[in-house]
Amino acid sequence: MTGADAAEALERFRTLLHIPTMSRNAVEETDWEAFDRFVDALPGLYPALHATLERERHGHSLLYRWRGGGSGAPTVLMAHYDVVPATDEGWTHPPFSATLTGDGQQRLLWGRGAIDDKGAVVAILEAVEALVRSGFRPADDVYLSFGHDEETVGSGARGIAAVLAERGVRPALVLDEGGAVVEGIFPGVAKPIAVVGVSEKGITSVRLTVEQQGGHASTPRP
Repeated sequence: MTGADAAEALERFRTLLHIPTMSRNAVEETDWEAFDRFVDALPGLYPALHATLERERHGHSLLYRWRGGGSGAPTVLMAHYDVVPATDEGWTHPPFSATLTGDGQQRLLWGRGAIDDKGAVVAILEAVEALVRSGFRPADDVYLSFGHDEETVGSGARGIAAVLAERGVRPALVLDEGGAVVEGIFPGVAKPIAVVGVSEKGITSVRLTVEQQGGHASTPRP
């Protein structure tokens, strides 16, 4: 990628970071207009991809199919474009300003979603756009799955998974978001580490109830 190409890719990333696609647990408080703006912006930013891949909307989630030359099991590349709500309070730069600071290789891009997880969405879109422009065609189908509510209830990803299952699509490989390049996280390691996640986290809720006679914390009963 040339310097000019990298600069253009960065501006496309900033354009999408500006859009406040905030998921909310109270769904009725969600600003769906922002989500529509995000979805509507993509064809103009990535025209070759949108001229080649098939796109479906499942609510505000997106599923793309890049048809390959063969009939083998496909690959699914996943990410999500919703972000955790944020206000300007406590931020060095406003969360949706997509502010650039520093020079050269030391530049920093500030914004809600820069890592979690619009960065992954844009990385996938940039890679596919460049490959399509180069005339590349994958050996087998590649699906791009972009969820809209991963930060809350995950209905978009579940809906897309159900659709693929109904169509008999069984992927050979699914890549979802993982870790980031981190520093100072692992004791004894001074250099930056690219963290790769190899399992999916789950959730467990436990309610613990204890019934006993009253007493004092200084002399607790058994």
